[in-house]
Amino acid sequence: MFSATGPRIMIAIAILALGLAAITPVVSSAAEPVKQEKKAGKLAQGRTSTPAPQAPVKTFSTAEIAGKAPSCFGEAPTLNKLSPDQGKTGDKVTITGTNFGAAACMRGVSFGPGHPAQFRQTNDSIATTVPSGGKKGLVLLTVTTASGESSKPFLVK
Repeated sequence: MFSATGPRIMIAIAILALGLAAITPVVSSAAEPVKQEKKAGKLAQGRTSTPAPQAPVKTFSTAEIAGKAPSCFGEAPTLNKLSPDQGKTGDKVTITGTNFGAAACMRGVSFGPGHPAQFRQTNDSIATTVPSGGKKGLVLLTVTTASGESSKPFLVK
C-alpha cells in the first residue's frame, strides 16, 4: 500500500529547518582576518558596526520553571508612529506600536540593512538613537522580534 504520510513528514521537516535557520545567528568566517590583523598590531581596515544587543541565554533546571518563561512567539510587531520621522546621527527616536513582546524577545532595531541601533524597550514604545555610519536619505527603520518584523520609512539627514 502507498501512504501519503512520507511527503507530509518531509514538508514538516523542511519547515522546521527553515524556522531554525531563521532564528539561528549567522556566523561569518570573514571576521577572522580582522582579528589576526589586530593581534599583529596593525589597524584593521574595513567597516565595523555595533552588534545588536543579545539577550542572555537562559537555562532552566526543571520543566516547571521552563514553563513559566515568557513565550516569544505571537503576533508580529506593528509600528504606529516614529517620533520624529527624520533625524541625523545621534538623534533620539521614539517608536510607538504594539506586539513588541517581552524584552527578552526583542531581536533588534535597525536603520536600513546592516545598521543596527541600540534601544530600550517598554510595553508600548522603544527608545533608540540614529546610529552612525549609516547611509543618508530614506531608509527603513525596522523592529524585529521573535514573531516577525515591521518597518516604517525614516529620513536620515
